[in-house]
Amino acid sequence: MEGIKINGKALYSTKGAAREYGRIGCNFYVGCPHGCTYCYLKRGAPSKYLGGTDVKLKKCFKDEEDAAKIFRHELDKWEKECQKYGIFISFTTDPLMEETRSLTLTAIIEATVRDIPVYILTKDATFIYDDYFMAWLEDTNILYRDRIHFGFTLTGHDDMEPHASHNQDRIMAMRRMYLMGFSTFASIEPVIDWQSAKDVIGKSLPWCQHYKIGLRSGVKKDYYDPNESFYAVSEIIGMASKHERTVYLKESTQKLLCQRLSPEVMDQLLSKTVDMDGKKINI
Repeated sequence: MEGIKINGKALYSTKGAAREYGRIGCNFYVGCPHGCTYCYLKRGAPSKYLGGTDVKLKKCFKDEEDAAKIFRHELDKWEKECQKYGIFISFTTDPLMEETRSLTLTAIIEATVRDIPVYILTKDATFIYDDYFMAWLEDTNILYRDRIHFGFTLTGHDDMEPHASHNQDRIMAMRRMYLMGFSTFASIEPVIDWQSAKDVIGKSLPWCQHYKIGLRSGVKKDYYDPNESFYAVSEIIGMASKHERTVYLKESTQKLLCQRLSPEVMDQLLSKTVDMDGKKINI
């Protein structure tokens, strides 16, 4: 990140696929009970310390009060970097579950007063029924609300996310945030199948300002058909454009499309999208 290395207990510089969501990550907890069958936390080395179903505070924190104190200190230390790139919560659990919501709200508050954008990605729509959480959001100055980005993972496959809120409920929570003046985005990752992806995008378009499109990992090379994928992505970009929404094609999606498209056509397609920082791509 331009020579900046953040390696705190809560804040850190991201890398790899995580970087496509946020250059600076923030994790307070590990573990997630959603039970998603495709979850990357269940496979490989990360599963040993991140893949449990029990939500636990990271071992580097004594308790939530200690975590909040350390977080404030790290924001002070790396304030300029955080103001420039924002912070993403969270890669190791769902930040809006009942168990994690309190510290997430603390993070939102502390970041907002420092003019730091916050990006929160969730599959839990129940936070809109949390009176305390929502009361604070209602009291947030309208001028600051676009700095707080509420993101929702949408796959269209509730069957593969058995303990998460239903996709339709997530879209309704997104609608609530959008109407309150907060920024909204959707992670269409993993794409389980293109029809389901198009369906949830179509349902969320009135309320979603930005889409990130990413593929499923750990599947066979022929899981996605390059031709079908090209036509689906083209349709998605067209749908988003009509509603003045933006689309970011994650590297996994771009690599797949490169199998089907010439460099010239690929450039033309990318020119209709934005980069991972939300900036228009100029070819």
